[in-house]
Amino acid sequence: MRIDNRWAGFLRDQTGTATIEFTIIFPFLMYMILSIAEAGSLMARAVMLDRGVEIAMRDLRLGRVPGITHQEIKDRICDAAFLIGECRGAIQLEMAPLPNAASFPGSEITCIDRTSEIEPVVMFDPGARSEIMLVRACVVVDPIFPGIGLGALLPTDASGGVALTAMSAFMNEPG
Repeated sequence: MRIDNRWAGFLRDQTGTATIEFTIIFPFLMYMILSIAEAGSLMARAVMLDRGVEIAMRDLRLGRVPGITHQEIKDRICDAAFLIGECRGAIQLEMAPLPNAASFPGSEITCIDRTSEIEPVVMFDPGARSEIMLVRACVVVDPIFPGIGLGALLPTDASGGVALTAMSAFMNEPG
């Protein structure tokens, strides 16, 4: 009888009920907050990459920088894409002329493999006058929270990085 009274008192006691609700809801709330922070960070970096590519391509489009090199274009993109850390070492850039406007390359954009010492070979052809050019850029960035929320669900490479891509097309000025 004495044991039943202890259990009855224990079951009637309502202290700590807020703690139970908190422990049930807190993981879901943190999952959402960290996922939103990760999505916002990746979106901001993707927008900055697009901005960098468009600013760098504006000078090429207008013919202001004849004879520009692959590294100079990378530097221009990284200078304009200021939210991407270690941009110069993480960006892969390819440029190729298109035979006609409807024949975009169907292959995947090549990104840098941070686990390898050797960089992949990509096409970089500045094209001739009056040619339509396609520029594709890929930057590998690390997620802020790689094992939690959205960071755990993103497709990553062997080094744990996420690929952000940007593409631009322009026509070389006729001359």
